[in-house]
This record gives sequence, C-alpha cells and structure tokens, in this order.
Amino acid sequence: MTSGGEEEGNADTTAPRTAPVDRVFGERRQGYDLTEIRRVDGKLLRVRIHRDFYPHQSHALVQVLTPAMTWTELTTEPASAWHAATPSSSTSPAPLDHLAERLFQRAEAILRTE
Repeated sequence: MTSGGEEEGNADTTAPRTAPVDRVFGERRQGYDLTEIRRVDGKLLRVRIHRDFYPHQSHALVQVLTPAMTWTELTTEPASAWHAATPSSSTSPAPLDHLAERLFQRAEAILRTE
C-alpha cells in the first residue's frame, strides 16, 4: 500500500493530499480483484479492478463517493489497454498496482476541473 508521505508545512499546495483508507485483494477461480479507497482532497475515491481470464469479463474503474453516499463512476480503463499485460492469476495485487495508480491520477485530474 502506498503511504501519504506528506510532511507538515509542505509548501507545494498544488499537489493533491492523498490518504489511503482501505485496500482489499481477492483471488477467484478465473482471476483476481483489487478494491482500493483513498481520500483525495477531502473526497473519497474508490478504484475497482476485476481481472478475469477473459478480457470482456474484466473491468477497471474509479468512482467518487457523493454527498448522497452513493458511488458515482468518474472514468474507466478498457480491458484492451491492460488485460494482456497482467497475468491470468496472482496471489498479490502487485500486477494491478500500476493500473490502480493510473486510475487514481485520472480521477484527481477530473476532480481538479470542477
């Protein structure tokens, strides 16, 4: 899991303040899943990645928690962009870490435009 790494009095106010909240990895018969939640600039973001044996049954998305306490999708990454680069099975979330980070970065960029 990544750590926030911010120091008190950090002069760079343009970088989003990120804090990990929860991270869950699970193996399935035909693949594996990663769900990670981070607090970014006061908003909760959730990345959900399901890597199935079949690309058309795999997905990667990032959501934001709304004031109504519902998860709203911000963006997705098509399986065609990452499925072939990940192993068909894994006992750790490591193969999905880069994809999760990319989704969080995209979500942060989207939220900065509001």
